[in-house]
Amino acid sequence: MVETCLKGHERQGYSFEREERLLSKKDFLKIRKKGIRLLSESFIIFAHKNDYDFTRLGIAASVRVGNAVRRNRIKRLLREFFRLNKNIFPKSTDIFISVKKEARVGRLRDIELELTPVAKKLCQRQGRVTKPPKL
Repeated sequence: MVETCLKGHERQGYSFEREERLLSKKDFLKIRKKGIRLLSESFIIFAHKNDYDFTRLGIAASVRVGNAVRRNRIKRLLREFFRLNKNIFPKSTDIFISVKKEARVGRLRDIELELTPVAKKLCQRQGRVTKPPKL
Protein backbone atom coordinates (compact mmCIF):
# COMPACT_ATOMS: atom_id res chain seq x y z
CA MET A 1 0.00 0.00 0.00
CA VAL A 2 1.23 3.47 -0.85
CA GLU A 3 1.75 5.94 1.98
CA THR A 4 0.14 9.28 1.25
CA CYS A 5 1.53 12.73 1.94
CA LEU A 6 -1.82 14.15 2.83
CA LYS A 7 -4.62 12.93 5.01
CA GLY A 8 -7.34 14.38 2.77
CA HIS A 9 -6.92 15.65 -0.75
CA GLU A 10 -9.26 18.50 -1.59
CA ARG A 11 -10.04 17.19 -5.05
CA GLN A 12 -12.32 14.18 -5.15
CA GLY A 13 -12.48 11.55 -7.84
CA TYR A 14 -9.99 10.49 -10.42
CA SER A 15 -10.33 13.23 -13.02
CA PHE A 16 -7.40 15.15 -14.49
CA GLU A 17 -8.81 18.62 -15.05
CA ARG A 18 -7.34 21.32 -17.25
CA GLU A 19 -6.41 23.46 -14.25
CA GLU A 20 -4.25 20.58 -12.96
CA ARG A 21 -2.05 20.73 -16.06
CA LEU A 22 1.04 22.84 -16.52
CA LEU A 23 0.62 24.49 -19.89
CA SER A 24 2.69 27.67 -20.06
CA LYS A 25 6.36 27.84 -20.94
CA LYS A 26 6.81 30.32 -18.08
CA ASP A 27 5.65 27.74 -15.52
CA PHE A 28 7.92 25.04 -16.93
CA LEU A 29 10.95 27.35 -16.83
CA LYS A 30 10.17 28.49 -13.27
CA ILE A 31 9.94 24.92 -12.00
CA ARG A 32 13.20 23.93 -13.70
CA LYS A 33 15.02 26.98 -12.36
CA LYS A 34 13.68 27.20 -8.79
CA GLY A 35 12.38 23.73 -8.03
CA ILE A 36 14.02 20.69 -6.52
CA ARG A 37 15.17 17.90 -8.82
CA LEU A 38 14.82 14.16 -8.32
CA LEU A 39 16.13 11.48 -10.63
CA SER A 40 14.85 8.05 -11.48
CA GLU A 41 15.95 5.53 -14.08
CA SER A 42 13.68 6.88 -16.83
CA PHE A 43 12.63 10.34 -15.61
CA ILE A 44 13.87 13.64 -14.23
CA ILE A 45 11.28 15.08 -11.84
CA PHE A 46 11.24 18.77 -10.92
CA ALA A 47 8.94 20.07 -8.18
CA HIS A 48 8.18 23.55 -6.88
CA LYS A 49 5.52 24.95 -4.54
CA ASN A 50 2.62 26.74 -6.21
CA ASP A 51 -0.02 29.20 -4.99
CA TYR A 52 -2.98 26.86 -5.54
CA ASP A 53 -4.56 24.18 -3.30
CA PHE A 54 -3.86 21.45 -5.81
CA THR A 55 -0.99 19.76 -7.54
CA ARG A 56 -0.31 20.47 -11.21
CA LEU A 57 1.52 18.21 -13.65
CA GLY A 58 3.59 18.95 -16.74
CA ILE A 59 5.30 16.41 -18.96
CA ALA A 60 8.02 16.77 -21.59
CA ALA A 61 9.31 14.07 -23.93
CA SER A 62 11.76 15.20 -26.58
CA VAL A 63 12.22 13.68 -30.02
CA ARG A 64 15.24 11.78 -28.67
CA VAL A 65 12.86 9.58 -26.63
CA GLY A 66 11.51 8.00 -29.81
CA ASN A 67 8.90 8.47 -32.46
CA ALA A 68 5.58 10.22 -31.82
CA VAL A 69 3.79 6.99 -30.94
CA ARG A 70 6.33 6.14 -28.22
CA ARG A 71 6.46 9.69 -26.80
CA ASN A 72 2.67 9.99 -26.67
CA ARG A 73 2.28 6.56 -25.03
CA ILE A 74 4.76 7.47 -22.28
CA LYS A 75 3.03 10.82 -21.69
CA ARG A 76 -0.38 9.10 -21.61
CA LEU A 77 0.88 6.58 -19.04
CA LEU A 78 2.39 9.36 -16.90
CA ARG A 79 -0.90 11.29 -16.93
CA GLU A 80 -2.79 8.13 -15.98
CA PHE A 81 -0.38 7.44 -13.12
CA PHE A 82 -0.85 11.00 -11.85
CA ARG A 83 -4.63 10.85 -12.21
CA LEU A 84 -4.87 7.63 -10.20
CA ASN A 85 -2.26 8.59 -7.58
CA LYS A 86 -2.72 12.31 -6.93
CA ASN A 87 -2.82 11.66 -3.19
CA ILE A 88 0.83 10.50 -3.05
CA PHE A 89 2.10 13.86 -4.31
CA PRO A 90 2.38 16.91 -2.03
CA LYS A 91 -0.50 19.35 -2.21
CA SER A 92 0.15 22.82 -3.71
CA THR A 93 3.07 21.64 -5.80
CA ASP A 94 3.88 21.91 -9.48
CA ILE A 95 5.46 18.73 -10.83
CA PHE A 96 7.33 18.63 -14.12
CA ILE A 97 8.42 15.23 -15.44
CA SER A 98 11.00 15.10 -18.20
CA VAL A 99 11.39 11.74 -19.94
CA LYS A 100 14.99 10.58 -20.43
CA LYS A 101 15.95 9.32 -23.87
CA GLU A 102 16.84 5.89 -22.46
CA ALA A 103 13.44 5.51 -20.79
CA ARG A 104 12.38 1.86 -20.49
CA VAL A 105 8.64 2.18 -19.95
CA GLY A 106 6.09 -0.08 -21.53
CA ARG A 107 3.24 -0.40 -19.05
CA LEU A 108 1.58 1.60 -16.31
CA ARG A 109 3.00 -0.83 -13.75
CA ASP A 110 6.57 0.13 -14.81
CA ILE A 111 5.79 3.77 -14.06
CA GLU A 112 4.17 2.92 -10.72
CA LEU A 113 7.22 0.97 -9.61
CA GLU A 114 9.55 3.78 -10.63
CA LEU A 115 7.64 6.90 -9.55
CA THR A 116 5.98 5.83 -6.30
CA PRO A 117 9.29 5.90 -4.35
CA VAL A 118 10.16 9.22 -6.02
CA ALA A 119 6.82 10.73 -4.94
CA LYS A 120 7.44 9.49 -1.39
CA LYS A 121 10.92 11.06 -1.41
CA LEU A 122 9.43 14.29 -2.72
CA CYS A 123 6.99 14.36 0.19
CA GLN A 124 9.82 13.81 2.67
CA ARG A 125 11.93 16.57 1.12
CA GLN A 126 9.04 18.96 1.40
CA GLY A 127 8.45 17.98 5.02
CA ARG A 128 4.96 16.53 4.52
CA VAL A 129 5.45 13.05 5.93
CA THR A 130 5.59 12.74 9.67
CA LYS A 131 8.44 10.57 10.83
CA PRO A 132 7.93 8.15 13.69
CA PRO A 133 9.36 9.37 17.00
CA LYS A 134 12.76 8.02 18.01
CA LEU A 135 12.71 5.83 21.07
